[in-house]
Amino acid sequence: MIRSIIYPFLLAVILLFASGCDKNDYSFGDLTTPGKPVLTVTINGKDATHPYGDGTGNIQLSINSAHAYNYKVDFGDGQQPKTGTVSNISYGYKHTGTKKFTITVIASGKAGISSSSTVDVEIYRAFTPNPDLVKMLTNNGIKKWRVDKDAPGHLGVSSADVFTPAWWAAGPNEKDGLGIYDDVYTFNASGNVFTHTTNNDLFGKKEYLKDFDPTLTSTGDYTLTGPKAAEYTETFGYDGSATTEFITFPVKGHMGMYLGTHKFQVLERTDTHMTLRCVQDPGAWYVKIIAIQ
Repeated sequence: MIRSIIYPFLLAVILLFASGCDKNDYSFGDLTTPGKPVLTVTINGKDATHPYGDGTGNIQLSINSAHAYNYKVDFGDGQQPKTGTVSNISYGYKHTGTKKFTITVIASGKAGISSSSTVDVEIYRAFTPNPDLVKMLTNNGIKKWRVDKDAPGHLGVSSADVFTPAWWAAGPNEKDGLGIYDDVYTFNASGNVFTHTTNNDLFGKKEYLKDFDPTLTSTGDYTLTGPKAAEYTETFGYDGSATTEFITFPVKGHMGMYLGTHKFQVLERTDTHMTLRCVQDPGAWYVKIIAIQ
């Protein structure tokens, strides 16, 4: 009898307590979709002279998206996306040279509702050369070089798919008197300054020597003489990867025959000798140079 009275009483108490409690509010409120992100990219050092930046590879990304609380940013370079609540982000790319990337931003709001935008960025990152290459080329100061005219194969040419002068390799002093063996190449590590002492003559292909004398016509081996073949000075740089090294020039700089190209791959190097290769129609060209006092 007592048990039959207690059970209904407990049930009544439970129902009364439940009805008196406030209901929890599990709603998210107004689930407004975040505005489409407006993306602003600032490339470090970008100006009229440096349209792809200063070579650091660094950018600043600004994101503006109403009602967004969280951002997921993929910088398009294969690295893991960045996630966080910060809408102004600094980022550094790790590639070498000039490359275009697509940045994708996903802006998230309440309940994970999101919107996205993309922006393309083209940015230059300078190659950081091996310190051993810099020391070899410049002695960390000033160092002079000339064509190693006494060495077999100091000039040569091959197809572009091989790395030895298979078509032609110059014998010792084969081009004597043509204006190539008296050239001196001076590399100054301070400011990366290159000086080409020509002694007022330059040897190369006539069709490319037009860079020095636009009045030239026809093609073939040619020695340009006089004021248009005078000594000149410009900068030099480095390019490449962990396994490939290049010496580069922006305007007229070269070593060996003038072939209109300004990027030389370093095939072999010691403190006193280098074997270099450049690619120009009809194939690949070679020069060996030697350090001088």
